[in-house]
This record gives sequence, structure tokens and C-alpha cells, in this order.
Amino acid sequence: MNPSQTGLQKRETGIAGLDSATRGGLPSGQATLVLGEAAAGKTVLCVQILARAVERGEGGVFVTFEESPAQVRRDAASFDWGAGLLDSDRWQLIDARPHPEAEGAGEFDIEGLLSAVTAAAGSVASWVIFDGIDQLLQHQPNRHAAIEQIRRINDHCETHDRAVLLTGKARADSPAPDRLEGIEFLLSSSLLLSAHVLHQKLNRSLRITKYRGSAHVTDEMPMLIDDQGIQLPYHEAPPVGRVAASSERLSTGIPRLDSLLGGGIHRGSSALVSGRPGTAKSTLAGSFAEARAREGERVLYISFDELEAAYVRNLASVGIDLATPIARGAVRFQDFSAYTSSVTEHFLAIRRLINGFAPDCLVIDPLSALLKATATEGAHLATEQLVDLARRRGITTILTALSGVEDPEGEATLGDVSTLADTWIVVGYNERGGERNRSLSVVKSRGSAHSNQQRELILSDSGLDLADVYESGSEVLMGTARAMKEREDREHERQRQLERERRRLDLEQRILQTEAERQRLEAEREHLDQTSGETDQLEHNYRVDMRRRRDPDHDPGSVGDDLVADEGTHR
Repeated sequence: MNPSQTGLQKRETGIAGLDSATRGGLPSGQATLVLGEAAAGKTVLCVQILARAVERGEGGVFVTFEESPAQVRRDAASFDWGAGLLDSDRWQLIDARPHPEAEGAGEFDIEGLLSAVTAAAGSVASWVIFDGIDQLLQHQPNRHAAIEQIRRINDHCETHDRAVLLTGKARADSPAPDRLEGIEFLLSSSLLLSAHVLHQKLNRSLRITKYRGSAHVTDEMPMLIDDQGIQLPYHEAPPVGRVAASSERLSTGIPRLDSLLGGGIHRGSSALVSGRPGTAKSTLAGSFAEARAREGERVLYISFDELEAAYVRNLASVGIDLATPIARGAVRFQDFSAYTSSVTEHFLAIRRLINGFAPDCLVIDPLSALLKATATEGAHLATEQLVDLARRRGITTILTALSGVEDPEGEATLGDVSTLADTWIVVGYNERGGERNRSLSVVKSRGSAHSNQQRELILSDSGLDLADVYESGSEVLMGTARAMKEREDREHERQRQLERERRRLDLEQRILQTEAERQRLEAEREHLDQTSGETDQLEHNYRVDMRRRRDPDHDPGSVGDDLVADEGTHR
């Protein structure tokens, strides 16, 4: 990097969250002040930055004014990256601690120390760390002279184009170490690390109090120190690229619930199942996990309520087999105790599980357990980050949450998580006639036409199911009331069927009677037609015979006319 370049140049720290919060790292060619109280993590931060630089093939110098070189090495060895740092020859450790019996007389010049740093740094050093600089400068009798020493350090790093970190103890009433008031105006960037006890547990945080010429996160950021060193879990850069919205529907394992949701939930979306204790939230989540594992997908199941063995046994009682997919690795079950860790620690653990297992689906049961953890003011942030993380990675997520009696839908209790979920299902109790039955309703389902009808949720040996909606007027009946109403309706329907059958038989009998009468009348008509023809013929023959007798010489063909004429005359 050319020091003659104009504009701010940055060096990556190798701490993902810090690089994201600073938009690329800390300034190169400038000094950064790192302040913090005891146990806040100042030295760990600096050693970790140096270790990551060594991993990238860079180098550095670590100047200690407080801890011994052996202690610095022991501290580094306790982290995953410590061995790589200690085995490397790309860094130098300088012991600059003032001798405990030394007595100061007048002002001193830091130039000699800078010359030693330059000699140790060589050509590969990109980072120089002065750890506990306030321990040295407290021996400077003149405050202005002490600040002038800091200026010379800053000028030195600019000349050699190195990123310099100066650590010091924070004062409660000042953004600068003791006797160094005004240094905060001199340097272009500073970090403040804090450590405070909340609910008997130590909580750490980091804040970028100043960063000239660069956009940066100004909020106080929760910070953790574990085997991997400093972690800023909520500020790692999200995956690059647009997230596609899938139209594929995934089954919940309950066909009738899928039907209510328009075919299931969208792949990559999130669904919240909230309700009071005992309303089968975990059972619904287990049904989803089994259904997805049956389709060959990987499911990460995070439980804050139950241990794996007990949970698998309980699901088996309602026909849900989670033991088989767990045994073949399709389902990863991980139980946590909400009380033993902070919200941020839980979030980091879950994110690492997601990174390691690469699930297609994620279940967190119940998410509301984060409210029990320490630092509960971060529960909403952790929830948002988890939902966003899963959504950006295309992971289909089922979240369960506990709601209270006075808040049955649970929106207030859940820290507004219901506004984040794409689908919200509420399970509860329908109490009537001294009986309590489970109910289920869909509050919302983005991008889906869905039923707004409350249905009875039935648990049996063969699994979960939803009963048909059974209404009595404006009321939906469940349990015994539904069974009694069904019996009444079945009896009423049976009576209707009997009455309909009786009426049908009566009509058939009348049809048969009508048919017999019709046949009789037709026979009578045929008989009448036949007898009428015979009578007419007999009359005709009689008249012909009578005419012949009266007039033997008359033409027989005119007999009828003559008879007619005679009849007319006779009349």
C-alpha cells in the first residue's frame, strides 16, 4: 500500500464483525485508540488482529507495557488461532514494561522505542500494537508532553504506512485514559470496549466511538470472547446476492393444515407457531421436521425446553418418528439451556450450527426461551438476526413461542416476532362445558390464500389431524360438544332418510296402482272398441238383410243410402 495515496486506506482486522462494522477494517497509516475497563478484551482484540494478519502472510510487532511476554503468549495459546501465531516468525514481541524499581526524573523521549519497533518490524509488519500505552505515559510528568508522544507514534505509523493500535484503561467520566485527556481529539479512530455484569453474568460490548472519513456502525455492539476469540455476532456481513422467492410449497406433515395454508408453507419462508403451554406447539414442529426429513432434507432442530431422548419419546406417542432421521443424520437435534448463556451466546451457537450443518430447514423450539436468557434487552435483536440469517440462506424456518393467558396470541410476549414471520399459526384451548380442547387458526400467511376458521387440533396414536369445522349457529363446536352435535345431526339425517325412503316407497306403490288402473282402463277401452265395431257390423248386416227382403231387385250397393233415406223419411 503506497503511503502517498490520497484517501483513507484500511486494513482488515480479520474479525468478521469488526470489519463489517467498520466497512472494511481499521485505518492504515494512522493510530487507533482501544479503550476498555478491566476484562473488557483489549489485549485479546489486539493479539487476535495480529494473529489474523500473520495468517494472511503479513506481520507485526506487539509491544507490551503491562503484561509479561510469557503471559501474552499464554493468553494467545488459549485460542484456536494462538498456535499459528506462536509458531510464526512473522511477528515480534517487545517487552517495554517499565522496571518496577525505576524512578523517573524529568521528561522522556519515545523515539528510542520507535526505533526498536522499526528494527523489529522489518518490511513485512503491517500492524504495530502498543498494549497498555497509558502504563508508560503515566510516568511522563507533563500531560502535554505525554500527548506529544502519542502524536509522534501517530506520525511514525503514517510514515511507515502501518496500522497502529494503542490500548489503555478507560475512565468512566472520560473518553481517554488517565493523564491523556485530549488524545481522543488527536487520533482519527477509537474503539471503546465495555464489560458489565447483568443478572450475575458478564456482558461485553464494543462501540466505535470515532472513525474519521469512514461510515461505521455507531451502536453499542454485543461482543463475546470464546475459543475463537473476539466475536461480534450481529455484525457479520450478510451473504452477497439477491435471495430468490420460491413458489414451492413444503408440507407441514399434516395434510389438512397444508390445505388451510394453500398447499403448505413456502420454501425459504418462516412460520411462527405460538400458544399457551400444552397446546402442541412442539408436536407441530416435530411433525414438520419428520415430514421434511422424509423428503430427504436436512433439518436442524434447536430445543430450549426438552432433551433429545425425552422429546423423541414424546413424539413417538403421537405417531411421529424422529428417532430414525436423527439416527441417519437427516435431523440434527441440539438442546440448550436458556439460563446458562446470554442471548448473544445462544445466537452465536445457533449460527455456528447452521454454518456447520447447512440445513434446509430450521426449527427453534421455543424461540421465546431467549427471553429467559441474560441480557434480555438483546432478545429482539437476536430474533431478527436469526430470521434474517435463515431467510438470506433460503432456510425454511419454524419458530415456536410461548404466550400467556392474558396474551393468547403472544405478540407482545414474543417481542413482536410475529411481525417478522411470513406465516403465523396460533394454537390454543377451546373451553366449553367443563372440557378443554386444542384449537388451531391461521392468523396470517403472506402470499397465500388461507382459511380464517378456527379448527380443532386432534392428537392421536396415528398423529396429528384437524377436525372438520362443525358449526352450531355462529359457534364452532369442539370435543364432546361436537361429538354430541354430530350424533344429533346423524340421527336427524337418519330420520330424514327414513322419511324419504317411506315417501319413495309410497310413491312407488301409487305408481304401481296407477299402472294397474291404466292397464284396466286400456283393456276396457279395447273391449269397448271391439264390441262397438261388432255391433255396427251386425246392424249393417241386419239392415241389408231387411232391405233385401223388402226389395229383392234392389242393388245391394245402395242399400246403405236407401236405409239412410228410409230412416230420414221415417223420422
